[in-house]
Formats: sequence, structure tokens, C-alpha cells
Amino acid sequence: MRVALLLGVSLAMPGCATVAMNAALRAAHPQPAWDGQVAIASEPAGAACRVMRGDRVVAEVPTTPGTVELTRSHAILEVRCQAEGYIETAEVLRPRDDPAVFRMAPNGIIGATATVISLAGALTMRYPGEVTVAMPPEVFASEAERDRWFAGRRDQILAVRATEIALAEDRCRTVTEGSCDPNLMVMRQEQEDDLRRLDALRDRAGLATQVAEAR
Repeated sequence: MRVALLLGVSLAMPGCATVAMNAALRAAHPQPAWDGQVAIASEPAGAACRVMRGDRVVAEVPTTPGTVELTRSHAILEVRCQAEGYIETAEVLRPRDDPAVFRMAPNGIIGATATVISLAGALTMRYPGEVTVAMPPEVFASEAERDRWFAGRRDQILAVRATEIALAEDRCRTVTEGSCDPNLMVMRQEQEDDLRRLDALRDRAGLATQVAEAR
């Protein structure tokens, strides 16, 4: 009787933990699970865009705006867009956890096995539901115009993670150094990567005066 009771409790615990964990995730993130759809837009509209995984094309939008369907994955993708008179520009699609997906609590053998399978198959990962690729003109009328365009784009990149980085920094100030939020380093690195890519685009953007002098 005692053995049967202990066995019943041990089997019930993962189920209870799973229900509680998913209920908490649903409460914190009420939106539905990602359906695989990613809306792709560009500035300006009408660009031809490809979703790339390395050198392989996984989806295409002949003319923006458009929608593609992607599978869950751990892979970092790029949305590369082209339009006449603009510099070819790529926006990074980074996978994130999808809290709306049902998952097993990592308790016991069943829960641990389900967690390993889920992680290996990226079953709880998702890509952003929309992305806009802002392409700079190949030639700006003036240096001031070029400065304004890239300054605005820089502000947008910083704004994407501003709130999350600020919260993570607050958490780090209240804990010991060894237990600081590990996501903070990841977010900072992603931000640096995006700013570096923006600087590379700026180096390629010309000025009307330069074009005239070259002629």
C-alpha cells in the first residue's frame, strides 16, 4: 500500500507541475502560439526579399509586403531585400522561446525526456511574426540627410531591446556578480551585431556630390 501510494504521488507530480507551469506561462503571455507565419515588409515597399539560412533560400517574397511560412528552428536566418536605387539590406531573424507552446515540466524521467526532445527539435522556438527591412538609398542628396537616416535607424535598433536590457541591468544590480541575468550578455551582443551591420551599410552609402565628382 505504501509503495503504491508513493508511486502514485511520483507519477502525479510531473502532471501537476506541468499544469501549473503552463498556466503561469499562459497568464504571463496570453497570445496564441506562433503559427509559422512571418509578415515581411520593406522600406520602401516593393522590394524583392529572400529568407536565407546561410547560402540556402528557405522562402521568398517577390514584392513586399508579403508573408512566408517558416518552421520552428534554432537557426538564425536573414531576410535580404533588394530594390532599384537602394543598397541590398539584410535583417536578422533570431529564434526565441515561444511561451504559448505547451511543454512538459522537466520533472522525473518523462518530463526530462520530453524536455530534451523539445529542445533538440526546437519545438518551443519561434521567429518574430513580422519584420521590416529598412534599405538606405545608394546615394543620399547630402551628408546631413545620410546622417539623419542612419541616426534614426540606430535609434530604432537601440529601442528594440531598451526595456529588456534595462530590466536585466536592474536585476544584475540586486544580485551577486555570479548570478547576473545571462540573457543580458546575449542581448548586448545582438545589439552590437546589429549596430555593426548598420555601420557597414553606412560605409556603402554614397553622396550625390561624390557621384558628380566621379563623373
